[in-house]
Amino acid sequence: MTQTISPPDSPTAPVPGGPEVPEVTQVRVAGLRVRLVPMPWARSVGGCLAVACGSRDDAPGTAATAHLAEHVRAIAGTGRARQTVPVFAQTDIARTLFRATAAPRAAADLAVRLVDVLGDATVDERLLESERMAVELETARMDSGPLLRAGGLFAAAACDEPGMDAVARTRRADIPAVTHREVADLVAWGYRPGRAVLSVAGPPEALATVAETVERHLHRVAEGTGPDAAEPHRVLTAAPRMCLPALDGLVAVTLTRPRRDEGPWARALLSDLGPVVAAGVRAGVPLVGRTTVENENQAVDVLCWKPAPHGRAVLTAQLRAACAAAEVGRDVLARVARETRQESAYAGFTPMAQALRAALADSAAPATATATATATAAGPLRLSVWQVAGGVPVAVG
Repeated sequence: MTQTISPPDSPTAPVPGGPEVPEVTQVRVAGLRVRLVPMPWARSVGGCLAVACGSRDDAPGTAATAHLAEHVRAIAGTGRARQTVPVFAQTDIARTLFRATAAPRAAADLAVRLVDVLGDATVDERLLESERMAVELETARMDSGPLLRAGGLFAAAACDEPGMDAVARTRRADIPAVTHREVADLVAWGYRPGRAVLSVAGPPEALATVAETVERHLHRVAEGTGPDAAEPHRVLTAAPRMCLPALDGLVAVTLTRPRRDEGPWARALLSDLGPVVAAGVRAGVPLVGRTTVENENQAVDVLCWKPAPHGRAVLTAQLRAACAAAEVGRDVLARVARETRQESAYAGFTPMAQALRAALADSAAPATATATATATAAGPLRLSVWQVAGGVPVAVG
């Protein structure tokens, strides 16, 4: 069953006292968007480099290329900044994030360290081989726990944006087959200033020299990669449909929505106190997991249950009814809205959280006609109920 729903325009009344959002200043430096977030009360500096290159950009037959690229670029660069500023990296579907924190006096070192991820876009072959095992070990978790792939399986069925299952479809056996040349080609295409956003948050005095330092550091790679440089086109190829027989019998509800448009109503609908989870409780089947899969323009929230065969019909009937009604009580809306404000206030108080928020506000490369069309077609929210049969999700209803 798939149903299109229109959430209330104003599910909750505005509540004063929400977290203050610092004003973000953006400058262009050699094609790189640099966003500075002044936080006068901060006692540290947080930085995030968002690169518009992710697992969906892996060419057919080269799963994990973007993941390997992340590993080798996370430890790229030379000099003092590499030794003193550790970087945490994460490969998502449409982007790769590199994050770091430092004391205010080291803000320039932090910026240099993150910009080194772009650097001269080379891939050290010996370094790649040393990182291959680390990527294999990370991927082995999904090989041993098929449920970890369920998010991608259902997201690809619920959403038409290419690559929703790009992370989930990677297996440990795929990684040794990725060549040095394939990683180097992806880095040369994706790890360029024009495809990245650097955000740095912290005390205003610590941010004063960040843009100048970045410009000086990027001068060597700016030639030919500035804002007016031609952008090579990379076609996103639809991969064969995933098939996971180990998940047969799994039941899920998906909510397909624009990536940055969850909103309090959608959050309340799928919350632990909301009607969808309550439907599973009435059927006597506890929730086994939830996740959100984000692409460039769209996101899919996934909730999963594993009923006994004799209880599957009761569960799916209850879930279909809850999704068809899509009713959220005022008390649940109010509680979820309060929890959201508390989480946002807590997270938004740190420079790292503000840097991440600023980078993700618009971290994609300049939009192509295809990307724009996909974003426009994102449309209203869509609720769907699924059951895995023969290793693939089948709509129920």
